[in-house]
Parts: sequence; structure tokens; C-alpha cells
Amino acid sequence: MAIYKVSIVVVGSNHPGAIVNLSEEPKVGTSIKLGTEEFLIEEILELMPPKGDFYFLHLTCVPIPAE
Repeated sequence: MAIYKVSIVVVGSNHPGAIVNLSEEPKVGTSIKLGTEEFLIEEILELMPPKGDFYFLHLTCVPIPAE
């Protein structure tokens, strides 16, 4: 089972970002929930090559406006 260790930066918000472990690979154009807020993934960068089942990624996200 793969584990994605992900650092997240939120652009255009005061949100501090996060470092999280995910069990599913994040994809550009999908959303990710941090606390009670939801963000759109705009960019994904691989920080270093995978080590076994561990992947190291960096996401750049933007807030999704409340409807």
C-alpha cells in the first residue's frame, strides 16, 4: 500500500498549509480537504524519488470558494 507524504502550500489565502500522509495519489484538478476548508490542487511536484512504498510530493493549492 503506497503512502504519499505531501507538503501543501495554499496560494491566495491565510491558510498555513500542511504536511499530511495520504493513502491515494493526489491529482491536479481535484480537491483536498484541510480541516474544514477545501482546496483545489493546481500543481504537484515530486520532491524526491519514491523510497519503497513512500512517495514525497509537494502540492500547490488554491481555496475553493464557498457556494
